[in-house]
Amino acid sequence: MPYSIIERHTHPKHPRLVFLLTSQSQNFLARTYLKGKLRYKSTSTPSLRTAFRVGGEWYADLLRRVLSEPPSRPKHSKVVQTLGDAFAQYRRQLSSKQLPDADTIWSAIRAFWDDRDIGSITPTVFKEFYAFRRSTGVGNHTLHKNVTLIRQILKHCAEEEMIAALPFIPRIGKIAQNPRKWLSPDEWKHLQGVSRQRIESATNVRTRHQRQECHDFMIFTVHSMMRVDEVKHLRFGDCELAMNGQGDDVLIVNVRVSKTGPRPNVVCLVGAASVYKRRLAKEVTDEDLIFKDDHVRAFQSLLKAADLYEDGNGNTRNRKSLRATGISFRILEGANLTLIANNSGTSISSISNFYAKHLRGTDDIDALTSITRLTKRPRH
Repeated sequence: MPYSIIERHTHPKHPRLVFLLTSQSQNFLARTYLKGKLRYKSTSTPSLRTAFRVGGEWYADLLRRVLSEPPSRPKHSKVVQTLGDAFAQYRRQLSSKQLPDADTIWSAIRAFWDDRDIGSITPTVFKEFYAFRRSTGVGNHTLHKNVTLIRQILKHCAEEEMIAALPFIPRIGKIAQNPRKWLSPDEWKHLQGVSRQRIESATNVRTRHQRQECHDFMIFTVHSMMRVDEVKHLRFGDCELAMNGQGDDVLIVNVRVSKTGPRPNVVCLVGAASVYKRRLAKEVTDEDLIFKDDHVRAFQSLLKAADLYEDGNGNTRNRKSLRATGISFRILEGANLTLIANNSGTSISSISNFYAKHLRGTDDIDALTSITRLTKRPRH
């Protein structure tokens, strides 16, 4: 006789352990799926709290027994024994957008993990990996990205029942904040001046074209607060000119390629609108990219020519500094932080930790002193 499920609960410590209350019984039934089989256990109690305890003990004992059994694999499936094999299988399910990052991270850690048996990975192995990476000068931020990939591979192994459960992963440690190096208003003005001089002094048409596109790229990025990859993938059909309340041209952009997902109706300021109109003057289609070069070397050369490649603390700048500059300018202008965060596809906390971290009161003394003026308290 068919039955219906009245209640369904997941064990707080074991996500794969489920408790069911059916129409056929007043007691909870524990259920899990291990090694290709559904496993059941009656808890003999209508109390969910007691059921969690009884079911948890049963599940722990079941895991121990399953781990002691020799692995059984389908006859015609590829035998996956090492993490290198598992990564090759895992990467086949990734999208074309996810593959480059996964391959880049794996190439850096492959020497340690490639021949590692997936059943022998323990917390001790992870600690050895941490020591191995740190010996090469890698910090906690990069190490965290490495471990995230390893965890995703092991999670894939667990889902495919190559391992019974994920191993415990020890803590990496605190990740130091790394505020993006921006350009102050005076530095930004100087950089634009040097860029124009370099365009005029170009010795041939090709160099002049590259420097002009780099110039347009940096202005567009600062005035749009967009990420470098977002600007690189922007097409003419993604943009539409509009007008603000002061009668100035602005640009409304539909960001289709972004690490945070599509972002429609991004508002870009006057400088971005000017660049768009200038580049639109040529014969283009909606599917043509606005910027065809990557500008990595061109922008680096420009920074060095302007003596801005390093900031006052010896930290180097790159194209990502342009987004930080645009966001910092909007903050100094007093724009609403929520609007800045939503428009640039980030959060207020990220702006505070990674973009506005370099801002000081001296960057805009007038804005701070106009908020409140302290007067000396008279003596009586």
